[in-house]
Amino acid sequence: MNVRPEIQVQLDALGEMLVHWLTQVRHPAQFWPQFELLAGEILDQCEHAERGQAHAAIQTILKRHAPQLPNWHQRDDRLPPGTPGE
Repeated sequence: MNVRPEIQVQLDALGEMLVHWLTQVRHPAQFWPQFELLAGEILDQCEHAERGQAHAAIQTILKRHAPQLPNWHQRDDRLPPGTPGE
């Protein structure tokens, strides 16, 4: 299944922004929180059937552009340990 056109537009924009962010940030740690937030918002808009493809597209963007991926770069729907609501 392909993702909806509006999701694809957001994924494309995320990939384009990534190149600019990485040249502008002083340290990669400044980049990751914003990227995670935007990628998460895209995934949250996905229907169940398109979520896997959108996640794969985000991983491809990261592998193509990001200099070093932290261990936690993969997002899932679990809450981090110690988060209220567990």
